[in-house]
Amino acid sequence: MKTVSKQLLVEQWQTLHNDHENYESYALIIKLVAITITLFALAFSVTSMATLLLLATLWLQEGIWKTFQQRTVNAIIVIEDKLALTETEHQKESIQPYLLYKQWQENRPATVHLLPNILVIH
Repeated sequence: MKTVSKQLLVEQWQTLHNDHENYESYALIIKLVAITITLFALAFSVTSMATLLLLATLWLQEGIWKTFQQRTVNAIIVIEDKLALTETEHQKESIQPYLLYKQWQENRPATVHLLPNILVIH
């Protein structure tokens, strides 16, 4: 693979990574707005139905952002796979930062290990 195409892959990775981080920021803002609405509703005795409809809308919006974010991760991993194929022993250090998502996925514990120890039956 040519150096130019590797550079293009790196640029695409950086763009998608920035998009991934932006989606996370948007999801956090949505959560903060939902908390604010909940506190406002509790403080001023706003009707439950109106509050629930607003919170449901925000919950769905966050789901949409998280779906976009996951699709971005899938695209990033495809790019990382292509970058991993291009790396030689000499280039290993320069490519390593761009294999972040792939390494995280490989080192992520199984679902069972994510549960707290208090749920494990002795």
